Formats: sequence, C-alpha cells, structure tokens
Amino acid sequence: MIQRRWVLLPIAIWISCLFLIQILGGFAAPESSKMPSQCPEDSRNCAQTMMVFEGSPEAVHSAAMDWIQSQSRVSTVEETESTSHTVFRTKWMMFPDDFFLESDCTANQTWIQVHSESRLGIGDMGVNQNRIDDLLNHLEAIEFEVSNC
Repeated sequence: MIQRRWVLLPIAIWISCLFLIQILGGFAAPESSKMPSQCPEDSRNCAQTMMVFEGSPEAVHSAAMDWIQSQSRVSTVEETESTSHTVFRTKWMMFPDDFFLESDCTANQTWIQVHSESRLGIGDMGVNQNRIDDLLNHLEAIEFEVSNC
C-alpha cells in the first residue's frame, strides 16, 4: 500500500504545479490586448519583429491567423481585422505566452508586427523567437495578391 502512494506522488505534484501556473498566469495577464510597444529591457522571454509583404493587410492578417489556429494549445483572446491577441501554452507545464499581431499599410506595402512574450519566468529557451520565425516562414511561403494600400 505504501508503494502505491509513492507512485501517485509525482502525478499529484505535477497537477499541483499546473494548477499554480494557471493561477499565476492569470494574475500576470496583460491589462489589454493592445500591441506592446517593445519588449522589456534585457528581457530573455520576449521577441518582437516587423516584416513587410505585398498583399493587403486583411489577407496577411488572415493568413497569420490561419497559421495560429493550426497550432496546438492556442486560444484567441481578441481579434479584429488588423490586430489579434492569442495565448499559446507550452506543452508539458502549460505556461502561457501572449502573442500579438498587428498589420497595416505603408504607401504600397503591408507590414505585420509580431510580439511574443512569456507571462511567467525570466527566460523562454528561445520559444518565442522560434514561434515568430515559424509564422514569418509560413507567411513568406504564401504568394499574396499584390495590393495597393
């Protein structure tokens, strides 16, 4: 009987950690779904970049959202025609990472700004930058119809 209890202990600890992460993640949620202006100074758990495409802002944003929805453990907090705020959760411990998109026009091109940031911890082992790179590689592979903004 004592042996059986020890088998359940790691599972109980894991479930307790998941519960605690979800509670702390809720407290650390951003106050709004507005795109952050930049990553915090000396941050090791945040990545932000901007890229230019030839398609319309709506087409670029829609393609980005299609990629986001194809990923696992994702929930959309807020979405408009040109902005979105989604939350990715890591695989084993379900840490929440906020992912912001914003797209608009310049004179004759569309830009998309992407911001990915972990809510908890001081480092992310490159997960946020990899997520942004995967999205941008996906968008670069799409041939958007040329659109004048």
